[in-house]
Amino acid sequence: MMIRTVQSRIIRLGGHHRLLASASVTADGGASGHHLLTTSTSSTTSISHVKLTPPSLSHHPTTQPSRSFWSSSSSQEDDEPLKSTAVKSTTSLLPVPPLTPSNISATSLLSNSTITSLQSLPEIKSALDILYSTKNHHPTTNTSIQQVHSNLQRARDILQSIPELHSSTYLISMDLYTLSGQYDLALENLARYNHHSLQQKKGNKRTLLHLQFLKAKLYLLSGQFTLALSEYEDLLDTMEQRVQRQMKNQQRSEVQRGVSVIEGAATLSGVGLTKLLLVLHQDSTTATTTSANEIIEAIETSTEMLLESRRDALRSPKHAELAIDLGIAASISLTNLGIAHCTLLGNKVKSIELWKQGLDLLDTILGDAMNTAMIIPRHKFIWMESIRARLHCDIACLLLGLEHDDDKSSAKKKQKLEEDTLKHASEAAKKGLDIYDELINGAKILRGESDGSGSDDTTQDGNDDDDDNKKEWERILQEEVKKKQQAEDDDEKPPEVALSPLWIDYHRCESARALGLVAHCYAQAGAAVTSEGLFQSALDASSSYPFGQSLRSNSNVVVVDDGKGIAQSSPNLGLIARDVRLWYAMLCNNWEKRKGDADRLLADAQTIDTEMIFQGYSSEEEEKKRVSGMISSLWLFSPLDFERK
Repeated sequence: MMIRTVQSRIIRLGGHHRLLASASVTADGGASGHHLLTTSTSSTTSISHVKLTPPSLSHHPTTQPSRSFWSSSSSQEDDEPLKSTAVKSTTSLLPVPPLTPSNISATSLLSNSTITSLQSLPEIKSALDILYSTKNHHPTTNTSIQQVHSNLQRARDILQSIPELHSSTYLISMDLYTLSGQYDLALENLARYNHHSLQQKKGNKRTLLHLQFLKAKLYLLSGQFTLALSEYEDLLDTMEQRVQRQMKNQQRSEVQRGVSVIEGAATLSGVGLTKLLLVLHQDSTTATTTSANEIIEAIETSTEMLLESRRDALRSPKHAELAIDLGIAASISLTNLGIAHCTLLGNKVKSIELWKQGLDLLDTILGDAMNTAMIIPRHKFIWMESIRARLHCDIACLLLGLEHDDDKSSAKKKQKLEEDTLKHASEAAKKGLDIYDELINGAKILRGESDGSGSDDTTQDGNDDDDDNKKEWERILQEEVKKKQQAEDDDEKPPEVALSPLWIDYHRCESARALGLVAHCYAQAGAAVTSEGLFQSALDASSSYPFGQSLRSNSNVVVVDDGKGIAQSSPNLGLIARDVRLWYAMLCNNWEKRKGDADRLLADAQTIDTEMIFQGYSSEEEEKKRVSGMISSLWLFSPLDFERK
């Protein structure tokens, strides 16, 4: 049996040695542990919850089918039982929460039996309806978040005699407070849940691990970067101890669950990103070469771990599904790494190179799935497309010179871009906008619209055969979709995975960035009227979150029905809302008799920066420097993101 060993990597972070990764993978598809961090080179460890058809990576078709085909697919159930402790072994009763940079969704940790019991109380059902409504719209009530919390407190009193259900209500409260941006209260409820779990002595180690990742992310979203870094450092210490214990147990031929690559990569990425945000929050002079290299090395090592583990996973037919997860995590890590190079070192060429690598990786994942006839779960396909859109927007932003939003760069932004640069920026921004259009409104192929591939910008160099092949693929895929829709026997249909409507709400707000970038391209090309129309659409999109705050409102009460505005629960969306106003103000400043509009937009951007984006995300020298809007693409992923069913 051929065994390939990935040697342990040790890097120094904060003065401490960190054992990051090692893995043993069999090349013949036998028992393997490529997703486990271990220090053993003489034996392999068992792999958990993987089941898939054999991958064939020898070649890809010259013309791939539309990505829309995979978006209509849903996940398959594993044939084999789980061999390691997981959050849930069956599909959750709750819809899949949106997998976004600001997602928390602690309630997805609850078991189906717990959810069923909790839903019997109307007070709790109303809270879950707000968090996970499966309708095309949110509940049409005027119930405020505060009233729902009062209802939850009554339910808590009722459930005093049932400790497990009583403690579970704190996770629901945690998600509700997060949704309205009240992170201190969310952290308080997380602490209460942990306290009750310890009292019951029923704290599942896996659940506690996920909760620590969520705690670190809550600290980061609220701008408490030092506390977030402390949590990630603690996670890294714990994982190192687990790896050392595993080595001792293997020497005694004992079996113990290892540390997954995604756990290790998520932790190391968290350390790097929190340090990055700490540096960006402070004066730029504190970003020394040593600290910058340390940050980049942490994120880079995380990326390499994921890419190398993915390559090993593809060697075994059983691990193709895990290879998809590793690929998604790697594409996120490449996004983060590009932003670190851009914001710390100003290396635009390297950043764009990394983001293009991320786009190529997403294409490869789809190609592998097509070659193996594997169905990508619907929520994971949407997840991949949102990452793709973000990467295109990041590239456009750099090409347009919009990576910095401080006053020092304003003069540079007024300069005309070279025609070739503007062309590439426009193409990237348009691709991002097209993806958001499909994420919000559904695949164009299913709407009977063109996918935009035959635009006037494309060259006609005798590629008629390729065009014919693509049309044939589209026809075949449309027929397959119709067959699925017309199947009368439910057993013939793949099981549908319910998605939270907050997926679309988030993507609609995030699409404001793509709209703003396309508008800026039109402004650079001299089409001011078209540019303004797109900027107006960008403003509307950025203020469309259902649990948001209006710039014109003095009330902090978030109402389910009429509370649309700028998202309070996501600094990522807040930065996007700020940036589109800054870009719109640039257009007005260059337009005769529009200085008043420019001043109003700049004032709104300043309000978002100082009052609606949490303090930690604003520079300590607010008058001189704004935090780069590029960090709106940063994502601290966690193992829980990949365990949604």
